[in-house]
Amino acid sequence: MRTEDVVLVEREYELNTIDSAIERCAAGAEQLLLVEGAPGLGKTSLMGFLHRRVTESGFRVLTARGQEIEEAFPYGVVRQLFEDWLATASPEERDRLLSGPAKAAAELLEQHAGDAPRTGEAAQHTLFNGLYWLCVRLAEQAPLALSLDDAWRADLPSLRFLRYLAARLDGRPILLALSTDPARLGPQASVIHGIVSHPAARLLRLAPLSERGIAECVRDWLGKVSDPRLASACHQVTGGSPFFLRELIDELSAAESGEGDILSDRVFDVAPPKVMRSVLRQLEALQAPAVALVEAMAVLGTEADLRHSLEVAGIEQPLAAEALGALADSGLLCPEVPPRFVYPIVRTAIYHQLPVSVRSTAHARAARILAADAASLDDIAQHVLRSDVGGCDTAVELLRRAAGKAVGEGRAAVAVTYLTRALHESPSSDEAVDLLTELGRAELRSRMPDALGHLRQALDLSDDPLVRGRIGLDLAAGLMAAARNDEAVRLVDGLRAEVGDLDPDLGMLLDTALIALAQQTPHWRDAAEHSLRRLHEERDRPAGVERILAVDRMAESLRRGEPAARVGELADQALNGAFGDDAFHAHDVSAYLWSQVACTLACCDRLVEADRLLTRAAGDAHESGRVMAVDAHHAVRAWVRCQRGRLAEAEADARQMLDKASEFGLRSSTAVFAVGALIEVHTARNEFGSAKNLLRTYDFDPAIKRSVMYAPVLFARGRLHGAVGDLDAGVEDILHGGQLLESEEVPGPALLYAADAAILLHRAGRTERAQRLVAELTGRARHFGAPRLLASALRAEALMAMPGPAVGCLEEAAELLTDTDALLDYATVLVDLGAALRRRDRLTQARRRLNSGLQIAQDCGAWRLVKTARSELSAMGVRVRVVEAGADSLTVQERRVADLAAEGVSNREIAGALFVTVKTVEWHLNRAYRKLSITSRHELAEALAVRQAKLS
Repeated sequence: MRTEDVVLVEREYELNTIDSAIERCAAGAEQLLLVEGAPGLGKTSLMGFLHRRVTESGFRVLTARGQEIEEAFPYGVVRQLFEDWLATASPEERDRLLSGPAKAAAELLEQHAGDAPRTGEAAQHTLFNGLYWLCVRLAEQAPLALSLDDAWRADLPSLRFLRYLAARLDGRPILLALSTDPARLGPQASVIHGIVSHPAARLLRLAPLSERGIAECVRDWLGKVSDPRLASACHQVTGGSPFFLRELIDELSAAESGEGDILSDRVFDVAPPKVMRSVLRQLEALQAPAVALVEAMAVLGTEADLRHSLEVAGIEQPLAAEALGALADSGLLCPEVPPRFVYPIVRTAIYHQLPVSVRSTAHARAARILAADAASLDDIAQHVLRSDVGGCDTAVELLRRAAGKAVGEGRAAVAVTYLTRALHESPSSDEAVDLLTELGRAELRSRMPDALGHLRQALDLSDDPLVRGRIGLDLAAGLMAAARNDEAVRLVDGLRAEVGDLDPDLGMLLDTALIALAQQTPHWRDAAEHSLRRLHEERDRPAGVERILAVDRMAESLRRGEPAARVGELADQALNGAFGDDAFHAHDVSAYLWSQVACTLACCDRLVEADRLLTRAAGDAHESGRVMAVDAHHAVRAWVRCQRGRLAEAEADARQMLDKASEFGLRSSTAVFAVGALIEVHTARNEFGSAKNLLRTYDFDPAIKRSVMYAPVLFARGRLHGAVGDLDAGVEDILHGGQLLESEEVPGPALLYAADAAILLHRAGRTERAQRLVAELTGRARHFGAPRLLASALRAEALMAMPGPAVGCLEEAAELLTDTDALLDYATVLVDLGAALRRRDRLTQARRRLNSGLQIAQDCGAWRLVKTARSELSAMGVRVRVVEAGADSLTVQERRVADLAAEGVSNREIAGALFVTVKTVEWHLNRAYRKLSITSRHELAEALAVRQAKLS
């Protein structure tokens, strides 16, 4: 579709009516058509369609158009109608047609344009009669069509003649068509009304395009667009006006050429040049008060209060009614209360034609007026943003209040915009500290790396120890997220000394931050131990300090290798009443302790409780806007869920954390849990290329690689190496990770992965070392008492044993895992057990175990294990159907995203609804497309409907 064809969309009735009138006229019946509509609705295009049709049908066509410049020239339109015929007709034809009763028309048509025709009623009647007979004689040669566009701008004598002609068309093959604007007033309107009221007149009233019609135009002109809101935005901005839509689409196409998809947000700021020129012509015809008022309304926005508009315009109330009436008559405003722009695109055009200095002054005035009237802080802030620096004397105060409101509503990025602008207002030194602190905190909530510089500036400007301590906590959280732990420890250590005993709660938070940071930084470990000893020695300890010490007792129990039951008891003590301690939840630093407790619970095979703890902590952190804590909890929860075999949910958590961290350039040590979990997920799914890409993408800081925090990535990488056959590299990674944990005296997790190292050693032919490792592992696992740990040792022992003993070990391992939540571990043991039973020719039992393992693995989405189980069953002659494609293979999160996308929800809106990033949404959609064998969101609804139909 060409953009010029936009105006003929949803005009089927009008086009059919025109075609019908042409057919009747060609058959000898007179026709009178009137096209009525507001400017921009396509009257001229319909008249052009009529012109093409009558020309194709062999009509003689006379056309004219009313123009403002010719209104004062009598019979100007009549001359337009006949001038083409006069220019092409031979002298003989002119003489013949302009003879007899038509001779009276010759005097007018052969005059020069500036000559005045004779006046008086008798002379006018004679002229009208002559023109009428000229039309009759022209129609005798071929059907005649007279077309007048914009009739309301025609001169009065010409309109009176057309009314005269309309009344005498009976039985003549003449088609008279006029277009007009029903909102126009004056003497022309009265004459046109007389034509409209003729019994033979067929009135075509044009309506604005519907949103559906606009969607058709946008789709046909721009092709497929990714933003489903684009058509709705175009409809909202243009009000369904084909003219405005055409200009808008042309402007969008030109501006966005080669830059990707056009987004709906862009539509509201576009002011096409032709629209601006059209609006300027309308403004030139208005009095100064009306212009001032409409410009003030354009500055204030589409929902402006009339009182505020009058104040910004500087218009007294008595002049308001006349100005509003003029604006309504001109078609700029709706004649209703409160007044609104007929078309929002007109408001944009008026706004953009204002000089920058005028706009800035108007915005500053608007901000003061709205503030005095206690209007919305966001509305006030938007005007301050658009005013010059210094233009509003209360700008800093207003922007800070608006930023505080935005942060409270979870719109930290908006707050960053407000506070950045406030800094340009040259605030005082005290104001600067507050502004920089608030800006840095808002940037942290938005994961913007500029937060670190602004918080550092605030810290340097302040000399108050308590203020510096609070700023330092935020800065430390940001430094830790940027993997700058060494710098963060030095900062917190110094600030803790400054705060001393001035504020116990603040001191407790600084202690927590120092311990958390120092324990992740090897050469600062002594500082953590020193802080813990000092806290143990304090007598009147706050609840938060008691909790720090309880977590330390739990960690110490795990380091000493005490049984899992005892470690779990101490974890319960650390959690007792934890979420009622408001002071402890006041900052991101608390996230480290919850992560430590969750990991300990996971080591004790209390995976469900670890998951619930992190879910509760993440929800609490999200409600209070502590995004660093939210990221940490999602990262560790991804690792926990991976241990549970909930691969899809682990992937969602990991991607949410990693997408946000990479988007803003911040990368914390807790990201290793997310990376490790995601590598494990890809390995379990046989997606080795994706796992290797992750390792290349997330190359952590050398200090993190040397610390115990890097162990999850080493274990995951080791399993990946083993899966692709690089056995030596796999053993090296797993043992290295175990050494890091052993060096920190955290043997539990190391033992769990030692079984994998033993299996890889056996596969590599180093069975003797593997057996020594398993023997040591089994004894320590039985002492610790965690089912998963002992089951992993038994599985490793079984895989190195003969089929007979192997079955016994694997049956014991399966029994241990039956009541745990480690589904993938359980499925792995069942598949190994089934394989061992098959080799012993116990086929019925083997089949039962293999089918059970296959079903669990398939539920987890562990396609690598599914493939192994399927191979074992195939070796027994069992045919297996595995769903790895189609709607049934979608994970829970993939299905949620796909369902919303199929409903037309944008990626950004889906991200907001599911509390994930846009990148995560795109990831899930791409996976869904692959499984559903489709290529775009436009095919989603049908693909999902097919699955629903099958279920029905």
